[in-house]
Amino acid sequence: MKGTAILEESGNPAPAVAAWDFDALLEAEQAVLLRLARRLVWDGEEARDLVQAALADAYEKRHSLKDAKAGPAWLRRILVSRAMGHLRRRRVWNVLREALDWGTPLALSPEEQFVGAEKWRALGQAVRALPAKQSTAFTLRYLEGLELDSIAEAMGIGRGTVRIHLYRALKKLKAEQALEGDTP
Repeated sequence: MKGTAILEESGNPAPAVAAWDFDALLEAEQAVLLRLARRLVWDGEEARDLVQAALADAYEKRHSLKDAKAGPAWLRRILVSRAMGHLRRRRVWNVLREALDWGTPLALSPEEQFVGAEKWRALGQAVRALPAKQSTAFTLRYLEGLELDSIAEAMGIGRGTVRIHLYRALKKLKAEQALEGDTP
């Protein structure tokens, strides 16, 4: 990708993002995309595959990116779209294999650590059982910390629809007792 001229079908240089801007965007966002993919599919290998596929899609669609500032959200939307398709096809997620990036305090006893791990496992199973759009909205909001507008943009749906998916996801997770106490 580096050093290549981006050409449209007509052979003229593309008016969109320059080749070096695209490469810089990919380098800057790759780690963020991998973390997001891991939280969407809960499997490290599948996450890497999804990121590679999303980056390949982005490279093919790079002409449509008109504003470099919109690049991170554009890449996130491509990844979320690809992940949702993957989850729809698979319908059952793999067992939660890796702990989330949030570490546990060092002062916890082994029993407390076990209880915490069991809660994460139960949450992972409950989230995997949700429909794809609900699990994606839940993951983007509560595990990635995105705002509603960013989630709507990433999923390609309206803000109100995001709220509905979040409401339904939280209702199901509370009913299955995967979430306790004061939840968002």
